[in-house]
Amino acid sequence: MIKPFPFHSDLRDYFKKQDKTWSWFSEEKVKIEQQEAYKTDLLKNSYRIDPETESKVYEILNAAKDKLGIIIPITIYQSQSMDGNNAGVVFFENEAHIILSGTILKLLNDNELLVLFGHELSHILLFNLERGDFEITNRIINTIASDPNSELFYYETARLYQLYTELFCDLGALKVSGSLETTIETLVKLNTGLEKVSAESYLKQANEILERIDKGSDGETHPENFIRAKSLEIFQNDNANFHSRIEKIVSGKIDLHQLNLFTKKLVFDITKDLISITLKPKWTQSEYCRALYKQYFANADKKIDGFIDDAFKLKIENSKKNLKEYYSYVLLDFALCDPDLKEAFIGHILDISEQLSLEEEMKTILKKELNLTEKNYKEFAQNCTTTLNTILQSDLENTY
Repeated sequence: MIKPFPFHSDLRDYFKKQDKTWSWFSEEKVKIEQQEAYKTDLLKNSYRIDPETESKVYEILNAAKDKLGIIIPITIYQSQSMDGNNAGVVFFENEAHIILSGTILKLLNDNELLVLFGHELSHILLFNLERGDFEITNRIINTIASDPNSELFYYETARLYQLYTELFCDLGALKVSGSLETTIETLVKLNTGLEKVSAESYLKQANEILERIDKGSDGETHPENFIRAKSLEIFQNDNANFHSRIEKIVSGKIDLHQLNLFTKKLVFDITKDLISITLKPKWTQSEYCRALYKQYFANADKKIDGFIDDAFKLKIENSKKNLKEYYSYVLLDFALCDPDLKEAFIGHILDISEQLSLEEEMKTILKKELNLTEKNYKEFAQNCTTTLNTILQSDLENTY
């Protein structure tokens, strides 16, 4: 039995805590007249493939249904649009419709068509799991993300939810076909239009890509093909570590400009812990620094228990360069807020930066913001460290 990804469950759990929202979307159903309007539109813009004339196609469809335990009636259509080879599924409570576009029925052999149907039917499988929770979650996040007034992290959350949904459906296709090679070759055929491809060659290509990048997926609604192919291989060969490995590949390092609902909260917490670490020495807790802290966290008490351990270092390490620069600017913000502590405080944040492997980002930012040359920077940094050591070796540690 294939399971939803942790991202699916986490987002479902998040929205379930919002009782009114969850209740409203749970009760909102597609009305009969809406279903009929959709089917009328479908008939106008596509060709309905009947079981009597295409019995082989429906035989393959029924084999996929049996593998996944899906019992509702399903009708297949060929879209009049020729915008590439693609397939989609729309389902209501008691029926579903699969829409094919392009030349899929010519391009794919019987085994590959089984893969395609397995993928599309897995959408139905996912959205019927756990009393339809994941379908409800899908509607909630997409409704919020489509609102032009919503913050961008909702859009990114919706995008990732769709990505993990596609990966789940790829696993359903693999379960139906029973062949990793056929599943990957079907994926590549659909996206290239080539009649002959090699799963082995494409997996080598996927591995080469992953060796070159660490940015994760940046596709809009589907993960890049190399991620999908690699996901299938990992599922088959390393099932025990599947979810952790795939999350790392899909998400990559945390990007300041591409935060989602969960990484936004994570960056908030890391920022608070970083400032807590910075203001832990008593001499840093001046009136200016306390006031700046309240600007960052107006409704929060100042934490004083922050410390740098391996877990915190790993959080910083798992950040893209733009996020590391953000953390460095946060440190500099406090270093410059009290002119009486400036040199010692810069020495202090240089020490923190070294412990967190932020030296390069901090050096670049200090040179830029303080107009320092390479030569001047070395002398300035040394002076700041000397001033810091003077404080640490004196009673000024307890000044505030």
